[in-house]
Amino acid sequence: MSTFTIRVTSSATNPSGSSYGQQPDLGAPSYWDVYISNSSDPLLPNGVYDGYCLNPFQFINGYTPAYGAQNYVGNAVSSFAAIGFGSISQQQVDGINWLLSQNFTSDAKFGGQFNFGEVQYAIWRLVGFTDAQLTGELSDPYLTANGRQSVSVSDANILISDAQAAIASGHGLVPSNAYFSEIIDPDGTVQPLIIQLQTAKLGDYVWLDTNGNGIQNVGEVGVDNVVVELYNGAGQLIATTLTGDDFSTAAVEHGFYQFAGLAAGNYQVKFVAPGYQFTTQDALGNSQDAIDSDANAVTGFSQIVTLAAGQSNQTVDAGLIVPPAAKISGFVYEDVGNDGLRNAEPAISGVSVTLTGINDLGAAVTATTVTNALGYYEFVGLRAGTYTVAETQPAGYLDGKDTAGTTGGSVATNDQISGIPLASGQHSQENNFGELKPASLTGFVFNDANNDGSRAGDAGIAGATVKLTGTDDLGQPVSLTTTTVADGSYSFTNLRPGSYVVTETQPAGYLDGRDSAGNSGGTAGNDVVTAITLSPGATPSEVNFGEIKASSLAGFVFADANNDGSRAGDIGIAGATVKLTGTDDLGSPVSLTTTTAADGSYSFAALRPGIYALTETQPAGYLDGKDSVGTQGG
Repeated sequence: MSTFTIRVTSSATNPSGSSYGQQPDLGAPSYWDVYISNSSDPLLPNGVYDGYCLNPFQFINGYTPAYGAQNYVGNAVSSFAAIGFGSISQQQVDGINWLLSQNFTSDAKFGGQFNFGEVQYAIWRLVGFTDAQLTGELSDPYLTANGRQSVSVSDANILISDAQAAIASGHGLVPSNAYFSEIIDPDGTVQPLIIQLQTAKLGDYVWLDTNGNGIQNVGEVGVDNVVVELYNGAGQLIATTLTGDDFSTAAVEHGFYQFAGLAAGNYQVKFVAPGYQFTTQDALGNSQDAIDSDANAVTGFSQIVTLAAGQSNQTVDAGLIVPPAAKISGFVYEDVGNDGLRNAEPAISGVSVTLTGINDLGAAVTATTVTNALGYYEFVGLRAGTYTVAETQPAGYLDGKDTAGTTGGSVATNDQISGIPLASGQHSQENNFGELKPASLTGFVFNDANNDGSRAGDAGIAGATVKLTGTDDLGQPVSLTTTTVADGSYSFTNLRPGSYVVTETQPAGYLDGRDSAGNSGGTAGNDVVTAITLSPGATPSEVNFGEIKASSLAGFVFADANNDGSRAGDIGIAGATVKLTGTDDLGSPVSLTTTTAADGSYSFAALRPGIYALTETQPAGYLDGKDSVGTQGG
């Protein structure tokens, strides 16, 4: 506790046209200006301070003879209890102190929305007075600067809400032990005041270092809206602000920031400037600290700054460089050669490509584009980082070979090039996605009536089973089965390049005919075509399987009663032996034997085309009669 004398002045009593109060401490209008003299407290030196009152219903005169006063620390509940606020909580006290430290009346980021009367009204509410109690104060000339400003209760409510939210969140606060506000109690019956005093400040400037030399040169401009964070000596975030006007002159200036209301101690500033890089830290060996950059080029942190009570350090600066934009590009194309090399091959337009990754600021990046008429895509304006490009598989194509571009990357995942490293200003080119036109294979199973291997004029055989087997270009086994449709055709579609075999299951009721490899380049065998090599988009056809209807040969052995060679009216001879010999169309010898039935008939069925002979073993009890040639000649 110390003793001193005070007097107070109000902007309401200033002559019209002059400034509202003196405000030497914060550079912001306040409810009172408090003049302190004859102070015995080294932490409360004589001078002029911004002040607000705590009890609207205790009277104090401006421009009166001086008051004797006592002081209490302004951030302790016990101090408020001593002046008649015994039920106030620490949260309320913290809210008042937070409100005082924000500079609401002049910080450009608040857009001129708040005036000192609204700050004063918010303090009364935070200390415990109600709107109903304060209604009459809204017309008070001191609150309205003698009618020169309008006090909005809704704006005051915003301030109250922001203060309470800040206290609840723990963000944006001055340290709990900061000795930056005091309660001035004139004599115990006069209105108590709260002022800011002995507050250290830390700040300065963020600028665009156009020549990249790490020094603030003439003509280089400040950068607004850069986030600046303040950390205490324990590494805890205690306040955040944005760069803008420093309010040192009537003109609007750019790139300045300020942290006020600080207790003596250690502090560190962090600059957060997405879209920029930091220039050289401590250029010229820190010999020009007031105009060099203090931000670490990677982290954005300054050095640790030690502040004495009431000290103002205005040398913690950050120089920014607009980083050269990096870029990732590539093509989506039809890889006719299936070799992963983009030659003079058809482009694929309209394909969606997505970029994801983490840039050098640790921020997640995502973007999507589509390929143009040349199959080309690009992502521009990128910061250094590590990225992935992924393609949406285009309709009508099979996945081909992907190729990492000029800066590297991995193609281990299908339709994705991942881990693309990108330095500042670098262009990673030829991150390409090769696609394949699917191949197909078609043919027929048909009744080769003339056994010539050509299906011209012949009927197809429906329901025949055809199987495709082989290994595709990815080394994967392939096994597909289909059946022929009404015209005898079959097809296998959407095939990858590879080596294949087509096999037919011999259809019932037919004998194996002549097979054809068509234009497949394969080799035809019995009910199979082997060694078919499919390239991307190949469409071999006429891989055909000709079948033949089985032939038969029949006749009679009979007793020719009138010896005329005609069996009309004659009786058949049962049990006679008949033998068929010859050579079929495949060059295979044939030898078959049968015996006649009760009516003397015999038959040989399921015969292939060929040249045959029939021989009868002369039946016992009969002499040789006249033999006759049947319908096929002989």
